[in-house]
Amino acid sequence: MKRTFGISLLGILLLGLVSTPVVAQDDMTARGILEAHIEATGGLTAWKEVKDLTSLADISFEIPQMGTLMLKLESFTVFPGYGYTNIELLSGPAVVTADQVNQKAYYTPLEGWVEANGTRSNLSEVPAAQRTQLQRTSSKNELAYLDLPDSVLVRLDDDVLNEKPVYVISVTDKGQTIKYLVDKETKYIAGQATQTPVGEVLSVMSDYRDVGGFIFPFVQTAEMGGQGTQVITFTTIEVNAGLTAAAIAAKAGVSKKVATPE
Repeated sequence: MKRTFGISLLGILLLGLVSTPVVAQDDMTARGILEAHIEATGGLTAWKEVKDLTSLADISFEIPQMGTLMLKLESFTVFPGYGYTNIELLSGPAVVTADQVNQKAYYTPLEGWVEANGTRSNLSEVPAAQRTQLQRTSSKNELAYLDLPDSVLVRLDDDVLNEKPVYVISVTDKGQTIKYLVDKETKYIAGQATQTPVGEVLSVMSDYRDVGGFIFPFVQTAEMGGQGTQVITFTTIEVNAGLTAAAIAAKAGVSKKVATPE
């Protein structure tokens, strides 16, 4: 039987929640915590002025009883909503083929496609949550959360992650709920918990660095609920490098005029 490896295109950020003691809470709201995080990582005004983002990364995926997959990730985005993402197999167990792992996606605000398992599908045919994730309207998801009503921004009990106290908030948007663990001292996101077919898993962010005044995590580690361990190590992050929608189309091999909304 052909085995499919479900590594999502831009949501490769998941993983294993650890039980830890609850710590005392203060009176910050979920919205206030998001605002503090945005300010600590670059500031609201600066993030809103980001026009393009390039990310290159190496991904290792340790699969129990099989070995380690090594992948490369390339992601190019012009805001709002233009992008090309490529995930390519570099090495792995002999039973794993490139067709099982390689993925590409090209998207504009009006159209696009996703290619996986040797098959290309129109963007309109993929799940709505994945379309939203691909067609990003801003460089930082937390900016969009500020436009949501307080009823879907919920502060949960504080916790501890890697021996550091964290705020815990949940955000529900377009039918999906994500939990964020925010370091109380730095206000950086230390972890992000998402419901997956293997249960709730947590992606742990580390190695935060300054990129032109913006703070990014360069390492994201995930324990995939018994399915293996995934580590994403970013080698390049560029902000406002002059990337254009036409350049993205060229990277994706699209020769026709880029579709734009009226």
